[in-house]
Amino acid sequence: LKEIRTRGDIILFIDELHTLVGAGAAEGAIDAASILKPMLARGELQTIGATTLDEYRKHLEKDAALERRFQPIQVAEPSLSHTIEILKG
Repeated sequence: LKEIRTRGDIILFIDELHTLVGAGAAEGAIDAASILKPMLARGELQTIGATTLDEYRKHLEKDAALERRFQPIQVAEPSLSHTIEILKG
């Protein structure tokens, strides 16, 4: 994280973002999301996270401070014809 913060030209992609909530937390320890929140709040870390709507509601909505750091964008599944167009380029 130090290198990402120092360089300033890196966008961190986190697949299954919901897994950060509670990740690494043990009794008396902080989770991964709590480590990232201050950096996100200060604008030191540019991040894109991906998750499902169900997991977002189950995990991220419960952590208001983390939820404030992201702008949700819903990406709908393309239709069959649109999928074929995408694959053809």
